[in-house]
Formats: sequence, C-alpha cells, structure tokens
Amino acid sequence: MSKWKNTICYGLGAFGHDSFYGILNTYMLMFITSLMFSNGSKSYTTKMVAIVTMILMVIRIIELVLDPFIGSMIDKTDSKWGKYRPWIFGTGLVLGIGSPFLFTTMGGMSTNNGGLFLVLFTILFLALYLVYAFKDISFWGLLPAMSLSSDDRGFTATGARIGSTLGGNIITVVYASLLTFFSGSKNFTVHGWFMFALTIGIVELIGSCFAAFGTKEKDSVVTEQNAEKITLKQVFHTLFHNDQLLWMSLSYIIYCLGTSTTNNFLLYYFRYVLNAQSSWALVGWVGMVTGFISIISYPTLAKYFGRRKIMVGALCVELIAFVIFSFTQTVTMTLVAQVLYTLANPLVFMVLLLTIADCVEYGQWKTGHRSEAATSAVRPMLDKFCGAVTTGLTGIIAGLAGMTGNATAASISTHDILIFKSFCFYIPFFCILIGMIIFIAKVKLDEKMHKDIVDKIAQNIKAEDSNN
Repeated sequence: MSKWKNTICYGLGAFGHDSFYGILNTYMLMFITSLMFSNGSKSYTTKMVAIVTMILMVIRIIELVLDPFIGSMIDKTDSKWGKYRPWIFGTGLVLGIGSPFLFTTMGGMSTNNGGLFLVLFTILFLALYLVYAFKDISFWGLLPAMSLSSDDRGFTATGARIGSTLGGNIITVVYASLLTFFSGSKNFTVHGWFMFALTIGIVELIGSCFAAFGTKEKDSVVTEQNAEKITLKQVFHTLFHNDQLLWMSLSYIIYCLGTSTTNNFLLYYFRYVLNAQSSWALVGWVGMVTGFISIISYPTLAKYFGRRKIMVGALCVELIAFVIFSFTQTVTMTLVAQVLYTLANPLVFMVLLLTIADCVEYGQWKTGHRSEAATSAVRPMLDKFCGAVTTGLTGIIAGLAGMTGNATAASISTHDILIFKSFCFYIPFFCILIGMIIFIAKVKLDEKMHKDIVDKIAQNIKAEDSNN
C-alpha cells in the first residue's frame, strides 16, 4: 500500500510542479514579449524584451552552477521528515505566494521607470528562482529515496510522469479561458495574467503538500552508507567519476536544447504563423491524451523491450514528428506532428529520469560514496541550462521575427517565418539526432546492470560490517 500511496501523492506533487514549470518557462515569456512593455514604443518594447530575457538567461545559467551545492545541502538535511519533504513544502509555499508578482508591470514602472523596474524584477526573479532550484532538486531527489528497486522506481516515476503530463498540458487547455475570464475580455490584461499565475501558484502549493505529507523515504544499509560523513568534495568526486551520468547528461542536453526551443516557440507558431491562437487549447488536449497513453504504456514497454530500446524508438518517432513540423504550415498537420511528438517525449523523459535515478547506485558503487540529491540534481540542472539558453533565444528570435508587442500574424513576413522555423524546427531536428547517436554509443546502464550493482553494494557493506 505504501508504494501506491507514494505514487499517488508523488504524482499529485508532479502535477502541481509541472503546472508551475509551465508558467515559469513558457507563459511568462509570452507575458514579457506581449504585455509587460506594451505601453512603450516598438523600439522600447523590443529593447526591454531583449534585456529581460537576457537577464532570465544569465540568472538561470548562474543558478545551475549552484545546483551541486544545493544538492549537497539537501543531502545533509536531517529531520524526522527525511531529507526532501521539508524542502518540498517550504519552497512550495514561497513559490505559490511569490511567483504571481513576476506577472506584473509593478504599477506601470516597466514603461515609466524602466531602469528601476529592471533592478526590482531581477532581484525578485533571482530570489524566486533560487527557491525553485531547491524545490526542483528536492522533489526529483525524492524518487530514488523512496525505493532501491528499478521496478518500484519505474512504477512511481510512471505516476509522477502522468501527473507531470496532465499538469503541464492542463495549462495549455485552460490558458485562454482563464486569461479571458480574469481579464474580462479576450484582450488579455496585466490583472488577468496576475490572477492566472496566482491560480497556478495555488495548484503548485497544493501539489507540494501532497508530496511532502503523503510520501515516505525508505531507509536501508545501501541508502545509509556515508550518509553522515559525505563532504562537498566527495559529492563532486561522485558526480565526475560517474561516466554513465555524464554520457546520459551529454546526450540529453543536446536533445533538450532542441526540444526546449520548440516547446517555447510553439505558442508563437500558433499565434503569429498559423494565425490560430484559438486552436492552442487543442495542443493541450493532444498532450494530455497522448501523454497519458504514452506513460501508462511505459511499464509494459519496459517489460518487453527495456529502457534502451524504448529510448531509441521514441527518438526516432520524434525525428519523424519534426520532419512533419518542418514541411507543413497548417493546423491539422501541425497537430498530427504534435501527436507523434507528445507520444514519444514522455518516454524519453522516463528513460532519462530512471537512468539518472539508477546512477545514484552506479556512482556509489564506483566511488564508495552515495549522493542522492546531488546526482538527482543533474537532471534539473540540465533542464535549467536548456531553459536558460532557450529563454534568451526566445526573446531575441521573437524580436528578429517581429513577434513582440502588438504584432499580429498579418505583420509577419515570409522571411520572418523562415527565421522562426529554423530555430523552432530545423535545428531541433539535428539536436535530437545527435543526442540519439550519443545515447546509443555510450549509455550502457540498464535495469539488469543496476540490479547487479545494488546487490554488489549490499554484499560489500555486509562484508565490511562482518569484518568490523
């Protein structure tokens, strides 16, 4: 029963966590480029959008360097709730209350006093993003702490990914409706954006409560090895001597740079190229349905094919999706490509999540030191690096393609569309292809190899205890 309780509560936590990630990574960019500086001239808006998106990129890159230190701090946490759950609740509370204030013009200061606005916005975003870093690392670090079994981790990760898929896509479904409701019209307002963000913040906080109070970490001789004496130096030693973690990371970061760009730009594609923002909700429905089908099929696929074949198959499907994206400019075919993409993408994430979780024991076996949070921090760190780079690109490319301020689909030229599609579809195709080649050539850690490693660690610890 504890496995089911962990899975359900963790899945609800993931629902809130990915709902929040959606507004932080995609919808805040739309607010910044379309409304934050819309009362200024076109040149002022373009300049300020570029500055703000570069600020976001720099903060994210600086913060991700801190992730191993944050992971080390979390690893050293000792409370009756365990390592992770106090952080999940505390950071969830701060984010739920504070994040909506990013979706404001600070009383018109964004155009009346741009310099002061930039200073205050930078301080607020930096503080909240550091809090988010603690939340993200502690949340995903909880997964390997709940069980040592690859099968159990796969079961719980399936629940988490279902929650993530539903949470991330529900925002797409309700985006226009909620903004219209809170704005009082189809012309979105700053107040509408603030209330939209507040609603998602509350959802994130509720999910944090489920994850913090409804899950339980598991103690064993394996998880307790070096639990009290691991140092920051040993954390870095564990990470940099974990070749499977490093190869998986390299494969994923190249892949993620491509797909994150597409994810950020897809709303722009519907609004400015297809002139079909009213159809945007369909992307959310497609994502929820296909994502749910994809995730619930993972345990069966893993049983018959294993993680490596699932990963390669999913990446091949994504390549087909990007070929369709690249050579079509209709809503129908774009949705067909989106179906293929959202069927495959959750499977890629599942393989990544479980491989990195298993890298905890792989690193422990190679170095003799266990670091759950610091190892688990690598995946959020990769996502945040990709998010940082693509955030900067989004502001710059949106400006180059004329997709800022009061722009409409009618004002976008053929040349603008070519620039846009190059970054949205063409380059990501090659990123996915390169990531797949690295994975096939270098990532060898699968379910059987992990089970053998866990058995060896347990035997070594028992032998040491017998000798002492």
